[in-house]
Amino acid sequence: MGLLLLALNILIGDRAKCLGMIFGVAFATLLVVQQSAIFVGLLARAGAAVRDVQEADLWVMDPSVRTVDEPRPMRDTVLARVRGVQGVAWAVPLFRAAATLRTGDGRQVSVTVVGVDDATTIGAPLRLMLGQRESLRAPYAVFVDVDGYARLFPGTAPALGAELELNDRRAVVRGITLSSPSFAGRRGRRSRGSGGRRRRGDGTARADARRIRARFA
Repeated sequence: MGLLLLALNILIGDRAKCLGMIFGVAFATLLVVQQSAIFVGLLARAGAAVRDVQEADLWVMDPSVRTVDEPRPMRDTVLARVRGVQGVAWAVPLFRAAATLRTGDGRQVSVTVVGVDDATTIGAPLRLMLGQRESLRAPYAVFVDVDGYARLFPGTAPALGAELELNDRRAVVRGITLSSPSFAGRRGRRSRGSGGRRRRGDGTARADARRIRARFA
């Protein structure tokens, strides 16, 4: 008991030192929690594009691709070769590219365009705030995430039917999505995509991946 009282006297005997020590421990704890939160946030953003596409077990990309947000185009023949690998149940194309949208008031906004397969719409958003997934097949249809809509149409409540210009072509907002935030920022999404390939196997993901690597070696 005497040692405990002595320790307490040493701890709180000098008020300035006690407050300084408490502040130092609290500040160090704050830094640890803050840096951990930043790290988790970076990991979440880095995998947002893959996490939002829940139908795919494996992604097939160019060997030089480092992140999903920096894709490299692949030849159309790659899709047929992937479909021919034993154990592959299906494979569909996925397109990602940077583009510039022009709004109705003449502003130009940089976006990431995600194109999906027309027949299956695999890769289209699963969480929609407004609209239906089938609406992506309509002529000139695009989906815009809710944050991107606020950027394209500031001060306007989310609504369907707004018109944009994408690569000198008319685009009509047919859906507003709840996509995960990524490093690429705001996104638009449309059909008729081709480019980076995404596939899913009916066996284990690792076994399918080994067979695909051997096929393209």
